[in-house]
Amino acid sequence: MKKNYFESILGLFTLVLAISFLLKFIDVNKENDNTYDLRAKFLKAGGVVIGNDVKMRGVKIGVIKNVSLDEDFFAVVDFGVYEDVSVPRDSTVKIASDGILGNKYLSITPGANTKDLLSLNEEIKKVEDFESIEDQVSKIIFLATQ
Repeated sequence: MKKNYFESILGLFTLVLAISFLLKFIDVNKENDNTYDLRAKFLKAGGVVIGNDVKMRGVKIGVIKNVSLDEDFFAVVDFGVYEDVSVPRDSTVKIASDGILGNKYLSITPGANTKDLLSLNEEIKKVEDFESIEDQVSKIIFLATQ
């Protein structure tokens, strides 16, 4: 039986490469524990789910941790923001979409007062509710008929 060292070395190299890609994938997708929790209440949550991104000016700054209803039937979205990112108290939060069929995410527009910052478990009061495509089309039709 003929020994072929080249195939054995190539198989070993492929195995090491696959394991390194797996470890990198796990490292990139693990949740950053260095976060502080914030909250926002919406009339319509628009399909955001646990694990969706929180972005500020298009840069990921956190992850949605929980979506629930409160006693007044508002959609309560709890999310974590990385500790190295400060969110001004007068910031505005809205639910945005990555295109027509894209993933939903929370978009935070920072306020002008950079001295007064939100801290752990505070609620962002300025919210813009989610507008679906149907809502936007109905507004356009209503404006066109006037």
